[in-house]
Amino acid sequence: MTIAEKTQKELSERAIYLVLDWSALGTWKRVDTEKVVTKKQKRDDEVRARKRVINSSAMSDLRSIRYKVKRMLRTYALNSMFRPGVYAIPVQHVDYVDSVLKDADNNMHSVREKLQAEWPSVIKDAKERLGDLFDAADYPSAEEAANELQLSFRYMAIAETPAILKTIAADVYKEDVERAKKETEKELEAFRLHLRAALLEIVENMRKTLQKPDGDRKVFGQRFFKRLDEFMATFQVRNLSDDGELKKVVAQLKKVADGTDLTTLKEDAPTQKALNKTLKGINTELDKLVEEGDSRMMDLSMA
Repeated sequence: MTIAEKTQKELSERAIYLVLDWSALGTWKRVDTEKVVTKKQKRDDEVRARKRVINSSAMSDLRSIRYKVKRMLRTYALNSMFRPGVYAIPVQHVDYVDSVLKDADNNMHSVREKLQAEWPSVIKDAKERLGDLFDAADYPSAEEAANELQLSFRYMAIAETPAILKTIAADVYKEDVERAKKETEKELEAFRLHLRAALLEIVENMRKTLQKPDGDRKVFGQRFFKRLDEFMATFQVRNLSDDGELKKVVAQLKKVADGTDLTTLKEDAPTQKALNKTLKGINTELDKLVEEGDSRMMDLSMA
């Protein structure tokens, strides 16, 4: 099933690109294996050793900031197929996404200040932990280390050919318009596959919980449907490819969620089995949709 031409033309009006870039210090570095293995052990190409050069609470804070942004993008954005760090943001979500990113950027200032303050302790700790493997060259000044921690982002139009080309190089403009059309179709197919695969993962995880052996802890309650609820809440806006087949599956899952009493689900094994049976059928449908999407992406990449 191909993407409708109308959907392709409307993409630039329905979403924009977010270009997101993180930079940070590496907390681990490879170690020369001669320093850590004996002659009896395997060759260097079969043995890898690393040392933790930075043990810092500021770096833990940075990981928390990145996780919050990653989780937000998982819910409100779509991955671009062109390169990591580029996301399609539906226009309805731009204000919220921007607020989360600005909040993260503000928090980065605190992380940099914290790292700079604790840097002498970080180096002291590394000397004690690493012993002969400590290398002073792994540690820049406190200010330089702090400045390595950066978050930058900007927005740009999707598949838009610069209008100025039309006046200065008409032939180039026409060629780029055609390239943009092909890229748009590929991107929309990627968005379609992204949503299908994301929903498949959610359903599979729900079934894993339902299929746990008796006696194992099964987490029901609000957490059981949390990711599904998040997906359904943003699906209509994120469905930039107008995927009618996935829309039907989402409607099925909404009926399942609305018709499930969490208290009964938690306490009644037959209810759990019945829900698992229903989700198994939906799981099978999603497997087919993902397989179809993979095949379509392969066809486009070879065209």
